Amino acid sequence: MPKPPSTPLRSLETSAPNIRKLGVMAKVAIEGKVKTRLGDTIGFDKSAQIHQRFLDHLFGRLQDWGDERHWVASPIESVSRTTFTPPSQWRIIDQGGGNLGDRMRRWFTDHVFDRPALPRTNAVLIGADCPLLSHADLDKAARLFRECDLVLGPAADGGYYLIGLSGSFQSSDSTANSEPHQRTTESDCPRPGIPSPQQILDTLWNDIPWSTDEVFDRTVAAAESIGMRVGTLPVRSDVDTEEDLTALLHQIEHPVDNEEVPSDDIELARDLRRILSDQTT
Repeated sequence: MPKPPSTPLRSLETSAPNIRKLGVMAKVAIEGKVKTRLGDTIGFDKSAQIHQRFLDHLFGRLQDWGDERHWVASPIESVSRTTFTPPSQWRIIDQGGGNLGDRMRRWFTDHVFDRPALPRTNAVLIGADCPLLSHADLDKAARLFRECDLVLGPAADGGYYLIGLSGSFQSSDSTANSEPHQRTTESDCPRPGIPSPQQILDTLWNDIPWSTDEVFDRTVAAAESIGMRVGTLPVRSDVDTEEDLTALLHQIEHPVDNEEVPSDDIELARDLRRILSDQTT
């Protein structure tokens, strides 16, 4: 399980409220193309239905969080051929080509460093593998932006389920040579200068071994190497396998200390049980 970094955080100064953008990066629910590890055991038709149900759940639950919401979809040409469309509060954006890092980098390029003047953008990108993410989780990420440049939600498998990037500390490439930020800790060690957008993009999404258990640790190390301050959310498990799905259902149906379960989570569990028990698919 990944360990949160110990780097102390700093306060960021902004002169205007930040724009908050949320992206859900997820494939279109095409049988045999999504959740294939789950499909290997329960059938690819059912795994595609479950992927779609996760999307429905997230789009409905998070439809009023932030100032902009994007479904970062792939393949974009398949969206129009499905009967599913997200709520009107969501804009559909093409992931584009390349590996996972290329596709994430493209969205952050377009939606963090696209504003030459204040207010800056704080952008958060999630997948569809943690369907219980809520407003409260995203609010925690937003609060971390008060002191952090980068926010990560570490996954139990060594990756991350959420990545957020703040544009508050960076105005343009020309600031790369400006004076370094001052530490707010007792340490008086020097820091690198403020990284440029290009440095940030290259550092966070180049040379990361995607789909391995090193993704989170390597991303944190890369970010800190250029002076970025990293905040982390609690560790969560993605739903990639039948075992993961069983654990998700148990979490909803048998809450710890009899805590109240949101009604939409109960409905999600009911639908997942129905999909699993359906003998016609």
